[in-house]
Amino acid sequence: MFSRWDALLAGLVFVCALWVNLHAVPTTEFHRDEARWVHRARFLEELQHPTSAYWRESELVLGQPPLGSYLMGLGLTLQGRDLDTNGYYDFHFGQEWNQRHGNMPEESDLAAARRTNSVVGALIAASVYLIARGLLNPVAGLAAVALFVPHPLAIYLSSLAGSDALVSLLVAWATLAAMALAQRPTWPRAILLGILLGLGGSAKLSPLGLAAGLALAGIVLIVHGWRGTGPAAAHDGRLGWMLASLPATATATFIASYPFLWADPIGRSLDLFRFRSVEMENQGTIWQELNIAGPVDALGRIGNWLGNVDSVTGQGVDVVAKLFGATWKPMGFDLLLALVGALMLLALAIQRGLGSRWGLAGLVLGGQVALVVLGMRADFARYLLPVLVATSIWGGLAVGGAWDAVLARVARRHRATPTAPEMASLARGQAAP
Repeated sequence: MFSRWDALLAGLVFVCALWVNLHAVPTTEFHRDEARWVHRARFLEELQHPTSAYWRESELVLGQPPLGSYLMGLGLTLQGRDLDTNGYYDFHFGQEWNQRHGNMPEESDLAAARRTNSVVGALIAASVYLIARGLLNPVAGLAAVALFVPHPLAIYLSSLAGSDALVSLLVAWATLAAMALAQRPTWPRAILLGILLGLGGSAKLSPLGLAAGLALAGIVLIVHGWRGTGPAAAHDGRLGWMLASLPATATATFIASYPFLWADPIGRSLDLFRFRSVEMENQGTIWQELNIAGPVDALGRIGNWLGNVDSVTGQGVDVVAKLFGATWKPMGFDLLLALVGALMLLALAIQRGLGSRWGLAGLVLGGQVALVVLGMRADFARYLLPVLVATSIWGGLAVGGAWDAVLARVARRHRATPTAPEMASLARGQAAP
């Protein structure tokens, strides 16, 4: 599916994206959530004592799944910082009060946590290239990167301490794993996909829903394998059983990563889901102007953020306008490209089958977007990074498809135009008696 050149290009994308993200770290405005993420970096140290009383503290360990905190701890450790950071930031009080009570992170800790996420954001960019290239061609991969790396939302969340970039990376890796599994169904690849989805759930809960959706697709493929004959049916049947196993692998990974759940995996998991649901509802209640009424409203807010407020194509037009002494930032057509690319992916999935890499990639990317839309209760842009990953890939497919169409047209014209020897032969033929 990929060549050495693809690996080289992905590496170059990583380096360029990392430079962009690191350049933004010093100028990113502080967000109070960052203080809690830096505080929870000590989760990594406490993981050495998974049955200790620390993991029974309800508000601290129930507020967020732990993987993002482990990442913060790993990033600080690798950069020479210790895990004894700031106190627990109290949202009931302002920044000055928390500063006086030792709840603000040190500048060095905050910068190290942000640089950690800059690496994650660069890995997302490399993954975006590989996904779009694996679905179509290198031009699609590079176009997808061009729509993702300079996007203000990607830069912001890749230079901020948090877990939004991490869950987006794990969804991107799950997409690549799903494509590889469709290409050659093996149990190690299926287990890897399940682990990635479970780790995604340990960063943010939504990827656990992807495991359930892929399992349903697996049941469809099992039925198709039973009813059909030949290699295609055998492939789908084998793949279907592997997809059906994903919820078990993902759930086991999720629970294993989260010591808080060990005492009562089912009961405490339900507590976690209820807590997160109530928290999301409260966000919409507290900030009435940001309250989202339902999926249609959520789609409208997403369109505003990714098509109007921030748009790579709109910014590009503005840059060109400034060369002529004007200022013009139109709405941009990022989402139009994404719509065309999503329809292309759907057509390829229908043509190649649900069990193809196009079918499974569409399920993972489209499923994550659907989960974000259905789960949004407050209009916070930071929830939209997984959506931006998907729209960038889809937009890349649209550009890559246009490139293929142009090449095909040029090839047809070339074949229709006689070469010099052919012209000479025709001339001799016409001159013959």
